[in-house]
Amino acid sequence: MIVNIGAMPVDDAGPLRTPVRQGTLGVIATGTAASGPVLNGLRAAAREVGYALVVFSVPGRGRSAVPAAVAGLRLQGVVGIVLLDPHLFAEHPPVVGVPLVPAAAADQYDGARRATEHLLEMGHSTVWHVGGPEDAPIARARERGWRETLERHGADVPPVVRGDWSARSGYRAGQSLAVEVRMCAVFTANDHMALGLLAAFAEAGVRVPRDAHVVGFDDVPEAAYFAPPLTTIRQDFLAAGRQTLVVLTAAIDGVVPLPRTTVEAELVVRESSRPSVS
Repeated sequence: MIVNIGAMPVDDAGPLRTPVRQGTLGVIATGTAASGPVLNGLRAAAREVGYALVVFSVPGRGRSAVPAAVAGLRLQGVVGIVLLDPHLFAEHPPVVGVPLVPAAAADQYDGARRATEHLLEMGHSTVWHVGGPEDAPIARARERGWRETLERHGADVPPVVRGDWSARSGYRAGQSLAVEVRMCAVFTANDHMALGLLAAFAEAGVRVPRDAHVVGFDDVPEAAYFAPPLTTIRQDFLAAGRQTLVVLTAAIDGVVPLPRTTVEAELVVRESSRPSVS
């Protein structure tokens, strides 16, 4: 399915390093990325500099999916293409007749490092992890950041409690962790799993932040209104969209090497990891 998303030029492009341009950019998205925050950030950044977007949603990650999408986008006359699912870039060489780059994203590893170190600095001897699906590259990067941070600090590495990004899986993880006598700090691979985990803890009588500290990842808009408000790793999707345009514009202009494709992740501290006052 092809969805056209227009972006009108504006007079004030804001604090961008990308000059105002004209033309249409192609975006290839898989699954929920076709309507998620990464695309929203890219769309907002494109509006700032006058690019229009044509989004090509592919159903999966088969070897023919990206070439077919590229062919369809080239028929639309795009001047460059962004892959919203970054790992697809490694699977498909960018020799497609038009510049093709992965979407910029927050440094997943560094975000996990920041979350884990924050919990260790609270005085915890180790940090448990509710991880995302094993086949998800961002879940693996976050898990690796957590694991290697514990190892660098000489802390024990508990077994990963596996989730699927949903609040339901976080709830199940919380049920199992609530009876773990060594459990006192948990880093969840996304905020929705943290939501489920907090609900399970509350039902089991585990009080956050008195009995346990919890940190999520993403800083979804609802995170500040969880009970308690959730400490999390913020991904600035607008900044990522702007950086994606910097990289793609450089590729269009033939710049080598291309600029970086990551943006800094930010730790946002809220009640779920603050010292207890009881």
